[in-house]
Amino acid sequence: MGPESRPAGAEASIAEAVRPESVKSVLRREQVLYGSRRYGQALGLLDAVLARADLTAHQRFEALTRKAACLEQLRRPAQALTVIRQTARTYRDDPLAHSLLGEYLYRVAGDSRGALRALGRALKLDPKDPDTHWWMGQVHQLGLNRPARARRSYLAAMDADQRYAPAMNSLAELAELGGRFIEAIDWTKAHCRVTRSSGDLTVLADLYVRLGNANAAVKYGRLAVRRDVRSARAWLALTRALAGAGRPRASANALSRFAALANPRSGPFLSGADLARLEEVLDLPCMRGMRERLPVTQ
Repeated sequence: MGPESRPAGAEASIAEAVRPESVKSVLRREQVLYGSRRYGQALGLLDAVLARADLTAHQRFEALTRKAACLEQLRRPAQALTVIRQTARTYRDDPLAHSLLGEYLYRVAGDSRGALRALGRALKLDPKDPDTHWWMGQVHQLGLNRPARARRSYLAAMDADQRYAPAMNSLAELAELGGRFIEAIDWTKAHCRVTRSSGDLTVLADLYVRLGNANAAVKYGRLAVRRDVRSARAWLALTRALAGAGRPRASANALSRFAALANPRSGPFLSGADLARLEEVLDLPCMRGMRERLPVTQ
């Protein structure tokens, strides 16, 4: 059948069939692959899409950052950092590019000083980005052991976004490390109001134990196990709280639940101080042989 005898619209149908998939569609498929942990396939899609001439600047930026994430998941961190460096050089006026560079320099390369320079550049371009302030705090706290400077960065993140949960969590952690348990409780409660995390209830139970407030410790320990009945950490917190409240039998029941749920290799683990506090509990007849079955920090 010659061209003159083709049905009307056939050429349009052929053109439609060979039209390439849109960049948006490819990036959506890549995210599905990434979410399914098929990182190699996701990386292949990204390499193909980055070779296309029809990418917008925003799409190229997104594809490059997604490529770095795939490379990191594939345990190729040096290549991931190279991609992020190139991205920051290409997108010199994009604060996110420099913020990501700071994050990668700290997390991947352990370069705290370089990370601070990149994060500082990002904050000059966008002084109100909470993520950048938080990463600045992480570098000061964990990379350079400057807790006071880290706290200022976390508070700056909160000034930028009053519901920024990572900063609340970090401020609670710093307060606890500094022995400021009331402040730690306040920040943990704020974090819980935003995230509704059962882990926060567990933390609150342990903080109240350290404060010597047995009733509050038991309250939050019970809330934690109700929220997540299979959480070994929650049962351990309730064990400590009930022991501190002078209720050894109830504490023994919680300890049995903890022992059944805790992973012998990954924990959570009891400390030597826990064993000392639970001495009365472990001496109960129903606890015979339990001590040998408990995961304990070496």
